[in-house]
Amino acid sequence: MTRLHSQFHNISLLKNCVNPQYSPFHLLGPTNDLLGTPHASLASCASRQYLWALLMTLNSQYLSRPLSKAPLESFDIDHLFNMRDDDFRKGMRTSKEGFVFIYKKIKNHPVFKNNSTHKQLPISHQLALTLERLGSNGNGGSVGKFACNFQVGRGTVIAITRRVIEAINYYESHYIKWPNQNRRREISQVMKEEGFEGCIGFIDGTTFPLYQKPAWQGEGFFDWKKNYSLNAQILCDCDENITEITTGWPVSCADSMVYRNMGLFINPDRFFDKGQFLLADSAYPLNDHLIPAIWAPAENSRINTDFNFCLAKLRVRNEHAIGILKGQWASLGEMRLQLHGKHDIVQYVNWIKACCILHNMLSQLKDSWAELSEEVRNESLGRFPNEAPSPTAAELQRVVIDRCVIHNYELGVLPIT
Repeated sequence: MTRLHSQFHNISLLKNCVNPQYSPFHLLGPTNDLLGTPHASLASCASRQYLWALLMTLNSQYLSRPLSKAPLESFDIDHLFNMRDDDFRKGMRTSKEGFVFIYKKIKNHPVFKNNSTHKQLPISHQLALTLERLGSNGNGGSVGKFACNFQVGRGTVIAITRRVIEAINYYESHYIKWPNQNRRREISQVMKEEGFEGCIGFIDGTTFPLYQKPAWQGEGFFDWKKNYSLNAQILCDCDENITEITTGWPVSCADSMVYRNMGLFINPDRFFDKGQFLLADSAYPLNDHLIPAIWAPAENSRINTDFNFCLAKLRVRNEHAIGILKGQWASLGEMRLQLHGKHDIVQYVNWIKACCILHNMLSQLKDSWAELSEEVRNESLGRFPNEAPSPTAAELQRVVIDRCVIHNYELGVLPIT
């Protein structure tokens, strides 16, 4: 095979010969070109036609050796299941039982059926590639790495990932769902034992870093950690199951701003019964269905300090859920997708939601992940501008604070030692 730089050089010379007016050779007078033909003779029509044909041939050849591809039948997943359980889990981010469960869920999805003459990889291989890619961070999650490891083209890696994500996201309404009325009562009863009767969940903001500056409105995605990131609002229940996620917003948008655009803020009656609320940190606004931590300087009073202490203990659930999510699906620590326009946001949202669905799916199988992300953000992105809470919200807050503090003194959790 012609060396790469030589082939580029030959193509360049041929272009000059075909267009002698722009060739540097005309400055030197009659001479021989790379074919050993006097340059003057190349001006003839026949010579130019010949060179055009040769040029097209060179241009149509690969400039680098293509990846050797094994036939589809040679791919064998048996060796994957013969691995030690720990090694399998490290690669697939789940147990062998969890892998089989996910496979059975997605195998009949229409996305894996087509009339193309180009045969897809077996679904099990597509799932293995996607799970490993979702669980890989940095260069370990690059398209090139998976193209090499699976002996497929880069475009195939991208197509496979999108197919599997689409199949997983088919189950979004089944695995990421707001608790119904009975479930909300159950959660409230659990939280009553910790002094927060009426609490049905927790809300917190987090970021999903991008591996490079977006081509579209890049500065809006620049965060305080000097990364380019997406903002996400994640809600979970007392069992650390994700009940709602809103993402796709630039990190420049404050947590509280994104919250105000969520359905549970706009139409709270669809999500809450009277007296039910979420717990949040002090970046969020107090309202009839959200109780935040007390903001300084009011937190300096003893009762407010006690309340913040108790609230922080409960909110560990949300921080832990986010830490597990990012630890298990490490691609969320540096998302390697392109963002050239608003339409590309959907690829990020689909990727993130697939990880959240897998989080809940495997949690319900008791296939929990033990390792937290190395970095779990516990600071919210900006505080909502001061505004006076409604009288009912202020009253609810005072009732919740008093009830929480009294109950935790009875339990011996307070006073803080």
